[in-house]
Amino acid sequence: MLGSFAAGFAQDVIGRWKLEDGTAIVEVYQQGNVFNGKIVWLEKPIEADGTPAVDDKNPDEKLRSRKLIGLNMLSGLKKDGDEYSGGKIYDPGNGKTYNCSMKVEGDILKVRGSLDRMGLLGRTMDWFRVK
Repeated sequence: MLGSFAAGFAQDVIGRWKLEDGTAIVEVYQQGNVFNGKIVWLEKPIEADGTPAVDDKNPDEKLRSRKLIGLNMLSGLKKDGDEYSGGKIYDPGNGKTYNCSMKVEGDILKVRGSLDRMGLLGRTMDWFRVK
């Protein structure tokens, strides 16, 4: 019984979350013992020229043509008590990758991206559960 309670607690983070600016929805999923997240919806999925939105700010030129829908932007997060830490978050808006931790507070996911592993030099964003 205790095992099923712990498994249920870990499931809190799994689901769809709308970014605080409303421009995207990220689906957080579990793969083995890590949690990842991919973009499943964009406010503007199509560019002005009619083509799908792509990862055009990626520092790797070979990846600049990949579509943003389906792009993994969260990776490698591991459950640590009531927090998920040790992962990375990719920002397709600037092509940069940051250290990442997150914590569920009701229907809000507190996502912290930071330059340092301790999470001191960064910012926290609120993502809202999509029901």
